[in-house]
Amino acid sequence: MDAEQKPLIGKVALVTGGTSGIGKVTVEVLCENGAGVVFIGRRNEIGSEFADSLMEKGYEAKFLQADLREVSEVERAVEETVATFGALDIAFNNAGVFDSSSLFHEYDHTSWDNLIASNLSSIFYCMRSEITKMLENAGGVIINNASIVGHRGTERATPGYVASKHGVIGLTRQAALQYANAGIRVNSVSPGPTQTEIQQSLVDQGPEAVANHLSSLNPRAAFVSPEEIANVVLYLASEAPRMLTGQDIAVDGGQLFKL
Repeated sequence: MDAEQKPLIGKVALVTGGTSGIGKVTVEVLCENGAGVVFIGRRNEIGSEFADSLMEKGYEAKFLQADLREVSEVERAVEETVATFGALDIAFNNAGVFDSSSLFHEYDHTSWDNLIASNLSSIFYCMRSEITKMLENAGGVIINNASIVGHRGTERATPGYVASKHGVIGLTRQAALQYANAGIRVNSVSPGPTQTEIQQSLVDQGPEAVANHLSSLNPRAAFVSPEEIANVVLYLASEAPRMLTGQDIAVDGGQLFKL
């Protein structure tokens, strides 16, 4: 890609959960499009190796190990991002966990506390620190990774997961409203079932098995690819959608609208 075709040249991005799945692919896409990228994960060896591979390609990238459930860790990561590249223009708050289906009366409070800490409180901590720096920089873009279950219930996940993803969309809309005239745009993406490492055993069974599994979920009967999510993040991070804020974009093959 030629330099003039890279929409993020001169921009600095922070990506959480950047060592696997959607986050890892998004880090690559942002780097390819000119951004300097700091990405966060818990696994130091994997993150460091990924950062090395990006720098070998000539990209500006740095890995930080952090536990985003801890306020001090979040604040340190944001400060280090600015110290490394001089600013913070883009944030993709992607990190989170999934826990499998559980009924309300069987869902213990420890699981609830851990899920909310990982998927919702961590997003709030990140947004608060990111917005503080973006106000100093006269603007920026925040994209949060929500989920289509942030719009409805599901039999496939726990009360904690569903509540946390509704909460992420709520935080997105609240921040978008409060900072609309401060040069900060805040949006979220809501992936449907996505082809990440977790789904590999099903993918290995072949296209027919995938279609059979997903046909009851979305009209396309196919996984969303991480690249598709990353490209939506890229669009939201660019200068093109200047009036797009407070929105959640479902990337789900039509699943939300299937009766």
